[in-house]
Amino acid sequence: MEMERKYLTQVAKQNGGMLLVDQVIDLARDENNILHKHFTWDDSKAADAYRKQEARALIQRCRIKLVETEAMEVRAFVSLPTDRENGGGYRLTTRVMSDDNLKEELLHDIKMTIQRWNKKLHLLDQDLAELLMAVEERLQGVPVEEHRTAA
Repeated sequence: MEMERKYLTQVAKQNGGMLLVDQVIDLARDENNILHKHFTWDDSKAADAYRKQEARALIQRCRIKLVETEAMEVRAFVSLPTDRENGGGYRLTTRVMSDDNLKEELLHDIKMTIQRWNKKLHLLDQDLAELLMAVEERLQGVPVEEHRTAA
């Protein structure tokens, strides 16, 4: 996957930091392209809609290592709400994290996702719900211990 990630990163950089699903599919149509093997090309088995899903899965499997005190793998590409509203596409995570507005949009999307999960988890498992609340508090910058002693 490392070669595919590097290739997709190069394509995104050539497109102003944006990676479009249709573009990935068009590039992968070439049998000599490194991405070709990740798609089902028999049209009797898979239509373009299915290939779009395969492209999304491919993009989401790409990982990069963040190194500060401890190495951590994260997605190499992210999809922002505004991108999804405007036809889709994936951005380089490094570009999003270096742009305050895009980073804030990603953080807000993550917070909204956690809130949705939290509502669902309360119905299933109190321990998981508390764990998710701790993650949400860390994203909001509230120390978990401080919040619990105040409650």
